Amino acid sequence: MTLDSVLFGAWFAYLGFPLWITFGMCAVTSINLAAYQGERGAVRSIVALAIGAAVSTAAFGFRFAPEMQWPIVVLCILGLLLYQLSVTSTAFGRNHKLHEAREKLRQGEQALQQANDALQQQLGEINALQAALSEQATRDPLTGLYNRRYLDDTLERELARCKREGQPLSVMMIDIDHFKKVNDTYGHPAGDAVLKLLADMLNQHARSGDVACRYGGEEFLMLLPHMPLDVALLRAEQWRIDFASNTLVFGDFHIQCTLSVGIATYPGDGTSPGILIANADLALYRAKHGGRNCVVAFGQTTL
Repeated sequence: MTLDSVLFGAWFAYLGFPLWITFGMCAVTSINLAAYQGERGAVRSIVALAIGAAVSTAAFGFRFAPEMQWPIVVLCILGLLLYQLSVTSTAFGRNHKLHEAREKLRQGEQALQQANDALQQQLGEINALQAALSEQATRDPLTGLYNRRYLDDTLERELARCKREGQPLSVMMIDIDHFKKVNDTYGHPAGDAVLKLLADMLNQHARSGDVACRYGGEEFLMLLPHMPLDVALLRAEQWRIDFASNTLVFGDFHIQCTLSVGIATYPGDGTSPGILIANADLALYRAKHGGRNCVVAFGQTTL
């Protein structure tokens, strides 16, 4: 458009500055450049017109003949109109293509965002499923307590931590007395209810750092970091009393059971996971053969 302004300036200077042509060309080129480039465009248009007029005047001499006849006026108006329509049509085409490009870009960004949202949702569902599967792999399906697989990893980790911190760690082996008789007398669903009752009691009284596990069958294990033997004995005795005093109503039956508990404590009763569990199991064996419904610590007498 700057070149157009130069040519128009040379043209109307050559014609002798006819009024309508001069006015129209100055107005059209200035407005068009201002529309695309702002105030700087309008200034550039005026400067280009002046340069074109100066070049034409230098080449062909100065002549001033502002024609005002109607044929010239009509031709100038038609010419200006056609030129303005041409420029406007070009600008519209460019703007339309720009709008289409922006719309395609917006649609592409929207589709990408939707795909990203769907992917994030799928990843969230996968992570939740993996967490649920991991939780199921470490939980006993009947009682909801941790299983032996979880215990193996946790006991080793907690024992190592207690060794570093110089803290005790107690292991309780808990067994429901005469559990086979419960199953034989009331049925296995009643036995399952007794197991759940004990699991709920252990969960209710466990500290945040304690780990309650179903060790197998009617045997349970409590992992008690930072708990010395004397405190473990008191807690086990309280649990034994609470469980014995609790009556389970199952249908028409009223079921009461008792517990036998064996305890081993690091460091006095063992310094490795295997030895601690074995000694707690041995203490439980002594409790079972010492009359049941009692608590025995490894190397100590029945409470």
